[in-house]
Amino acid sequence: MVTLNNQRRRSGGLCSVQKIFFIILAIAVVSLIFCALRLRSSLIAERYTSELSKPKDILDKNASNKPVQVAYAISLIKCSDKQSSTSGLIDAATVLRHSVHQTSARNPNSGSKYDYKMYAIVHKKAESCSHLLGDLGYQLIVKDSPVQVSEIRGDYLRKNVHKEWCCGADEFVKLYAYTIHDHPIVIHTDIDFMFVKPMDDLFDAMLLPHDSDEGKAAREKLELEYPDKKQNMPENIQAYLTRDYHQVIPGRKAAFQAGFIVLKPNQKVFQEFLEIIREGHYVEGFSRENGWGGLGYGGVVGSMAMQGLPAYYYDEIAPNTSVELNGCRYNHMGANIFYDNVPNFIRKYKSLHGKCRRNVDGCEDCRKTDMSLIKNIHFTNCRKPWNCAGRMGTEAGKGNIDPRTADFDHCMEVARTWHEMRNDLEQQIVALTGDDEVLSEGQKGSYKKDVFIGHCDADGQGGYVPIAASKEYMALTLTKIWKDTT
Repeated sequence: MVTLNNQRRRSGGLCSVQKIFFIILAIAVVSLIFCALRLRSSLIAERYTSELSKPKDILDKNASNKPVQVAYAISLIKCSDKQSSTSGLIDAATVLRHSVHQTSARNPNSGSKYDYKMYAIVHKKAESCSHLLGDLGYQLIVKDSPVQVSEIRGDYLRKNVHKEWCCGADEFVKLYAYTIHDHPIVIHTDIDFMFVKPMDDLFDAMLLPHDSDEGKAAREKLELEYPDKKQNMPENIQAYLTRDYHQVIPGRKAAFQAGFIVLKPNQKVFQEFLEIIREGHYVEGFSRENGWGGLGYGGVVGSMAMQGLPAYYYDEIAPNTSVELNGCRYNHMGANIFYDNVPNFIRKYKSLHGKCRRNVDGCEDCRKTDMSLIKNIHFTNCRKPWNCAGRMGTEAGKGNIDPRTADFDHCMEVARTWHEMRNDLEQQIVALTGDDEVLSEGQKGSYKKDVFIGHCDADGQGGYVPIAASKEYMALTLTKIWKDTT
């Protein structure tokens, strides 16, 4: 019995060892299979991520030889605007669209390889007049404000944002540009804007791998506000922007210039903006601790809305994701960025007088920038071309060009650039329709014809002569000149 029990013990012990061995072996096999599957998944994910890092349209181009299509968007927040007449705003949207077309791949003479599609983000308050943009081929995106004032938790912002120029919290509708996901890049501008030259270098640097020869070459061509920062650009550029330096006191934080941004659509970024607004951490006043986050992003026109918010976001919340472009070349306004007069000029700060508001030496004077260097223009400081501003003056409300903040001769060159673009469109419509009245009626003005090319009959908004093309002619323009097939 003793021997049998010992054999059973030895046999039982052997079985136990064998069981443990097989269990360990099974675990090892399962682990190897699991690791193999994870490796395979990782390789697939890596490949998928690599493909996602390329814009969808670039992949399409490789497959079908179609050019990459970028989105150009404007926002229509209200139908009436004291700064412009209705006819002026319609023509502004028309010439803006034509300038996009002329600097795109649809115009063989442009040299660009990028196609475009036009969008208008329309606030519900402006829906009744938005059909005018639809007729010009803008795809309408009708939205309410992404954050209601009642949702803002911060007392000061909730109680005061409605006072902000131009549109209070309604201006946050511009943030929907981040949700136009059908394109790898979205360019959002104000309606008082035009493009003069293609922006292929910007697009290439944004889309091509940063360490590729093509990507490096594109980055070298970028014209930055601070050229010494070129070596520290983000590997994955999420946005290009310019700053509103002509408002800032030297040494203070400069606001974002809300009339122009080039961005990659991103739902996460959109939601982060909305949460910042809802939190409403905005400090009143003009100290260095004012504005968004109490970090100095305030105290200037638009700082509670789309001038201050993006500057705060890209500096503090998402640093090293954006690139600041040269504001004399991109989003050109012809504004004085030296601290020697209005706005926000404080005489007792004598040590700052005459200094560049960027707080650096050797600042480029945007009032004197050669027109051949300018990529696109924002018609603010030099006034709206459709308002026929042909005089100097400092009296508020008159619409004259203010010599304290702008150079009159330069502004006349800037205005002429817009009227030349309009003239180019008119000439193409005449060539298409054979109707010379487009020119005889649309260019019958006699005021400063060397600048306004017959589009103005007198100084001021009331002197503007609108484009004399019928709705039928504009429908032909849409398909035959702009080659819109959507």
